[in-house]
This record gives sequence, C-alpha cells and structure tokens, in this order.
Amino acid sequence: MVSSRGGRRRSEDLVARAAEEMTAGSERVGATPAVPDTPDPVRGAEPVPPAAGAARFGPLALLVPAGIVALVTLRIVFGDALRARIDESACAWTGCTGTGMAVVGWLLITLPVLWAVVAVVLWSRLSAPARGAAVLVGLAFLLVAWVHVPGRRAALYLLLDGPAAGATATGIRWGGVGAGLAGVALVVLTARTETRPRPARGPIGPALVAAALLGTLAVAVARAEPAPVTVAEAMPERTFRAAGDTLRRTGGTDLRGCAGVLAGDVLHGCVRTVRVSYTTDDSDAVVHLAAVLYPGERAARDRRGRLPRGAAQLGIPGGETITVSSTTGNWVLLGSVGHADGRSLAEADRGYLLWAAKQVAYRFIGRQVGLLVAPSAADGVGPRTP
Repeated sequence: MVSSRGGRRRSEDLVARAAEEMTAGSERVGATPAVPDTPDPVRGAEPVPPAAGAARFGPLALLVPAGIVALVTLRIVFGDALRARIDESACAWTGCTGTGMAVVGWLLITLPVLWAVVAVVLWSRLSAPARGAAVLVGLAFLLVAWVHVPGRRAALYLLLDGPAAGATATGIRWGGVGAGLAGVALVVLTARTETRPRPARGPIGPALVAAALLGTLAVAVARAEPAPVTVAEAMPERTFRAAGDTLRRTGGTDLRGCAGVLAGDVLHGCVRTVRVSYTTDDSDAVVHLAAVLYPGERAARDRRGRLPRGAAQLGIPGGETITVSSTTGNWVLLGSVGHADGRSLAEADRGYLLWAAKQVAYRFIGRQVGLLVAPSAADGVGPRTP
C-alpha cells in the first residue's frame, strides 16, 4: 500500500521539473544560435563574397585581351589603308616639309609611350569607365604606331610614300630610340623605388623620360632630309645642262596651296605648289612649270584626270603657248612653253619647244626620286639642232 504523502511529494517534483524545462526552452528560442567552429559536412562551407576590387577590375581585365585581338585584326585587314590615310593627313597638315614630317614620324612611335606614362600616373584617380577609355585610346595609339613598323622581311622605306618619306622614316627611327630609352628609364626608376623607398616622389622620373624623348626628337629634326617641295630643294640650280642644252632659271616661287595657278577650283585639295621658269640658250624657248603637290598619289591622278583640256596657267607672260600635264608620285605637273618674244607658234616649232619643257620636267622628277636622268628624243620631240 502506497502512502498518500509520498505520492503527493513525487507529483510536486514532476510539476516543478516540467516548469523548469519550459522556462529554459523559452530562453533558448529568443537567444542567437551559436555558430559551429567547423562547417556542416552535408551543407558545405558558406560562399565567400568577391572582393570589391576584383569585382571592379573584372570587366577591365577582359577588355585588354579583347582589345589585343581587335588590334591584330585591324592591323591585318586595314593596316595599309590606315597608314596611307595617316601619312596623307600629316602631309596636308605639315605641307610635306622635312621638319614637319620628321616630327610626325617621331610622334607616331612615342605617343603610345607618352600615353602609357600618363595613364599609369593618373590610374588611381580614374573611374572605371575612364580606365576603360584610357585602355582603348592606348590601343589605338599602339595600332597607329604598329602600322608604321616594317615586318621582319620588309624595310621601312617600302612602307612610306611621298616626297618627305625619308624625313618621316628618320622620325620613326629616332622615335623608336626615344621610346626604348624612356622604357629603360621607367624600369630603372621602378627598381630603385622598390629597393630604396623614398618618403615622397620627386621630379627625377618624369625629367629622365622627358629628356630621353626630347633628345631623340631634336636629333630626328636635325638629321631629317629636306623634302624637295620648295624651289630651293626641287630646282636648286640657277643653270643646268641636259642633253646638250643649257637652261637658265628666270623665276621661281613657292606657294602654300595652289591659288592662282589655274582658273577656277580645278586643283582643289592641293597642298603646295612649286613654280619655276627656264629659258634655253640655243633657242628662244621659255618654259613655265607649275608642280602641284597632293597628299597622295591617288588624289594626284584623280585631279589630273579632271583637268580641262588645254588649261593654261595663270600669271605667265602673254603669247601663244603649248600646255602639257602629267603626274609623278604625289605631283601634278603643268607645263606651258612658248617663244620668249610671245610670237605665234608654227608647227615646225612644236618639237624643240616641247623638248625644252621635257628637260625641265625631267629635272624636277629627278630631284623627287633622287636620280637625275636626261630625257631621250622621241616622237618628234627633240633638240632644235640634232
């Protein structure tokens, strides 16, 4: 028989224990669960979010290889056309002078280096879109330089055209020297900074780069060949002999453009004009040559094909003349020849008059190509006294 007193004691213990367990459970519900030290083998480790810097430079990192692929493709497909367009624009801008084209050639090679230096210095201050634009501009400068660099089995002079091709080549070569020196200076300065840190950056680095670049620019300008685009370079002799005749210069002018050479606007797009007059000692022929320069050979041929037949030069002494035209490289040659006293032309006079004009034209062409060759008599055109 069980005592009633003992049964009541046991019932009170069970009730108190249940109340304590309910109180402890309510406290655990409101508390923050503890994070286990080791990851759950079933769920695995929680993913780590990417760093802010990696997310920012991700698209830019993809832009560089894509730009390099595009650079190679553009070089293969459009390299020749791009080089011709750049050189023609530079000729029109500088007047095809030797000094101007030497500076252009130097800039073609050094611009990628200059842009890279500026981009590196300002990189930390640029936003993400600005950095992408800086990379694209740098690739464009690199493409412009690349199309002016010959391949392994090519030569630089084969890539360039125009009367100032030699000066442009000189600028390109010395621009390459300047770019190399600037690169070496940057590498040396970077190595010294890493091994011997300085409290503050000074002007030594930029000064060395500027000295390397400007020094090579000065050498390129000094060594550039004068382009034969003026009277002093294209027709320097006051008197010259050709095929037994002696020709003496009676006038010469240089023009920027071609205003006043022909009536109207038929010579549109020209860069400059060389005008000379020569007379012969063994006859009374007088030759007036106007050589009109265009940025490219295609433009010269196209403009000569559009000239009106028998278009006479303006500004020459009166009298009947024979007018001829031709092209040589970037030049359109306009020749007018007649008697020194302006008398009418007889049919028997045409041969030796055109012979004098041919001699002057050959002299001009010889200065352009660097090879003076006397013309040969043919098709009834020859000296007055064989």
